[in-house]
Amino acid sequence: MISSHIVRLCLLLGTLFYHLQVLSQSPTLKVLFVGNSLTYTNDLPQIVQELAKYDGVQLQYTTFLYPNYSLEDHWKEGKVQRAIESQTFDFVVAQQGPSALPESQVLLTDYATRLAEICKKNNVKMALYMVWPSLARSFDLENVIQSYTQAAQKINLLLCPAGLAWKYAWQLEPQLSLYGQDNFHPSLKGSLLASLTIYGTLTRKTNFDFLPIDTATWIREINSNDFDTLKKAAKKALENK
Repeated sequence: MISSHIVRLCLLLGTLFYHLQVLSQSPTLKVLFVGNSLTYTNDLPQIVQELAKYDGVQLQYTTFLYPNYSLEDHWKEGKVQRAIESQTFDFVVAQQGPSALPESQVLLTDYATRLAEICKKNNVKMALYMVWPSLARSFDLENVIQSYTQAAQKINLLLCPAGLAWKYAWQLEPQLSLYGQDNFHPSLKGSLLASLTIYGTLTRKTNFDFLPIDTATWIREINSNDFDTLKKAAKKALENK
């Protein structure tokens, strides 16, 4: 007669095997983030990974993120190209500064085009991560939105409309603190909003109701009302980019 201990052990092993099988069948995304401090502040790639986890998606990421780097700087250094050619990625998410000035817009389009060609040769989809201006240059927000939107359209790239989502968030709640202490880099709310637009773009989602508010890592800093505002702003930006 089989003892109860053996029965329990068999049940435990069966449950473990089931969970491992489910995990192995979960969708996996491999993402390369290319940019500067507007991406690495608050560890935005990790936030995107957390969003994926709640959506039942395994997201693995690699980063090339350095202070004050433009896409031109990344291109001239060559690390990004070598990574795309030697590793397997589903997406490259690329970002530089606000790029509101005409000369910056030219550079954004030029070097995004070069990266896009490398991505295309290696069957990788490329997305531009639209950012925002500093608070002191908030009048430039529309130019930032236009700069990234036109570059994405011209090169036929995906667009992660974070800057547009910031605009919509302020329309919903003008006092929402999306900036960090230096009034340029994002607060955690700003990074979470940007992450929503990135994850939504990569997965073609606009509904984020799968996300919890009570167990997420941001629970101590973002209340449920602000979280709802961020989700609404991200949804509107993704639908109107």
